[in-house]
Amino acid sequence: MSKAYSVKEVAKHSKEDDCWVIHNNNVYDVSGFVQDHPGGEEFILDHAGQDITALMKDELEHLHSEGAYEMLDEMLIGRLEDSVTSTTKTTTTTTTAITSNGKLTQRTTTTTNSSTKTSVEDSYLVATDIVADVKKEKFLDLSKPLLYQLWKANYPKDFYMKQVHIPRHLPYSARIFESDFLEVFSRTPWWLVPVLWLPVVALMFSWSIESGKGGVAAGGLALEKAASTFVLGIVIWSLTEYSIHRFLFHVDDLLPDSTYSNLAHFLLHGVHHYLPMDRLRLVMPPVLTIVIGTPLYLIAHSLLESHAANAVMAGVYFGYICYDMIHYYLHHARVLEFHFKEMKTYHLAHHYKNYDNGYGITSKLWDRVFGTLLEM
Repeated sequence: MSKAYSVKEVAKHSKEDDCWVIHNNNVYDVSGFVQDHPGGEEFILDHAGQDITALMKDELEHLHSEGAYEMLDEMLIGRLEDSVTSTTKTTTTTTTAITSNGKLTQRTTTTTNSSTKTSVEDSYLVATDIVADVKKEKFLDLSKPLLYQLWKANYPKDFYMKQVHIPRHLPYSARIFESDFLEVFSRTPWWLVPVLWLPVVALMFSWSIESGKGGVAAGGLALEKAASTFVLGIVIWSLTEYSIHRFLFHVDDLLPDSTYSNLAHFLLHGVHHYLPMDRLRLVMPPVLTIVIGTPLYLIAHSLLESHAANAVMAGVYFGYICYDMIHYYLHHARVLEFHFKEMKTYHLAHHYKNYDNGYGITSKLWDRVFGTLLEM
C-alpha cells in the first residue's frame, strides 16, 4: 500500500525547502520545484501544505498545461488518510483538468502501490502527450538518447512541433547523444559562459584601445571612445538577442517537413522547450556561440575600422554573457523583485503558455517595438 498522510501532517510541510501539497487526495513533495515554478515560487508557497485540486482546475486563476500534471506525477509520495473510497470519484475530475488543452491523457489513482508506480513511470516514458490520432505512438523516451530516436522515428513536422513545445521535466539531465564524446559538447554548466567569454571581452576591448590610440596623449580619448562604442555593442546585442530568438530559434513555420529539419530544430532550440528546466541545456554551448558569433565578428570588421569593430564586438559579447546569465537566473533562481520578477514570469509564460510571442529575455523592449508582446 502507498503511504498515507493526514491533512494535519501535510500542513506542517509549508516551507520552501520542505513543501508538500495535496491534489486529488494524493500527496506530493514539490520542494525541489519551488524555485522552478513558472508562475513564481511565491505562488506555490502561498498554498504550501494545502489542497490545490480546485486551484489547478481554475483556468482563470492559474491555467496549467499537460506538462504540469506530468511534473506533478514525478513528485508523488503518497495519499491522504481515509481517501480510499474517494479515489474512484476523483478520477473524472482529474481527467477533465488534464484535457484542458483538448488532449486526452488517461490517469487513475488507486490505493495499490503498483498502480501509483505505473503512473510515475508513465510520466517518464509513455505519457508524453500523444495526440488523438496517434494515441498509441510514443514521442521520445527520456530514458534513452533522444537524437537517435528522433532520427529513427521520422515524425511529421506538425506532430514534432506540437510535442516538442509541450514542456517536460526531469530531475536529471536527459541524454541527447549516444556517443559520450558528443554528449559532453551538448551539456553546458552556467559558469562556463563567463569563464570562457569574459577574457575574450577583455582582450577585444584592450585591442580597441590600443588600435585606437594616436599616441600616448590620445590614450584617454581612445578609452572614452572605446567605452561608448562598447555600450553601443551592448545595445546592438539586445536587438540581436531578440532577432536570434525569433528568427532563428523560432522559425518553425518556415522549416520544411523533414527529419533533417526536425533534428536541426531540436539541437538548436527545440530541446530547451522540450526540457526547459534542464540546467545543463539552458545556456548556449560554446560551439554554438562560436558558430553564431563568428559571422557577427566578420560583419563588424567589414563595416567598421578595427578599433571600433573590436569595441562593438566586445560589447556584443558582454551583452551575450549577461543574456545567458539572466536566462539561467530566470529559470532557476529566486529573482529580485525589481525587473527580474516580471521577466521571470514573462519568459516562463513563453515556455508554458505561448511560444509564438514573448521573445525578449533580458527585457520586453523589442517585443513592444515589433508587436510580439506576450499578454499574460
